[in-house]
Amino acid sequence: MLETQRLVLTHWEEADAAAFFRIVRNPRILPAAGCPALMDEADALRELREGYLAEEEYKLVRKEDGAVIGSIGLRFGEDACSGLPAEPEVGFWLDEPFQGQGYAGEALEALLGRAKGALGCPAVWGCYYEGNARSARLLERFGFSLVRVNPCGDTRLGYTMPEAELRLAF
Repeated sequence: MLETQRLVLTHWEEADAAAFFRIVRNPRILPAAGCPALMDEADALRELREGYLAEEEYKLVRKEDGAVIGSIGLRFGEDACSGLPAEPEVGFWLDEPFQGQGYAGEALEALLGRAKGALGCPAVWGCYYEGNARSARLLERFGFSLVRVNPCGDTRLGYTMPEAELRLAF
């Protein structure tokens, strides 16, 4: 568990499937991260099991009311755009009503601190697809530097999109 001023970052559980689905059914959330919006709770539970129950995946819970508002996590090895076991890729998304209020920055700061300190990572990567200006601004604000643009970024949407790949060295 990690904590910020307004958030608790704790691990996802299967019992979170309804809250997870409430957010990821929005067609503006997961597609920005290269994944299709989910159409039913069974798909949400499967996605939760396959991608979000990992050790370094966290749900974002607001302290003031206990609302689940998003997700952030580190993916290692082949799941990371770096392809390096010690340099994970950070991924994050927020429920639409909570975007633009600084929650993603709080969560990112906490997770980068964990990556640098407890996990001893020499660097963290961040990627965003063409058109995802909010993710681009956030990563750049934290000092991530562009390494390359993959013109055929892999998505789970059935097509490719240009993907910027950035790195933050500690």
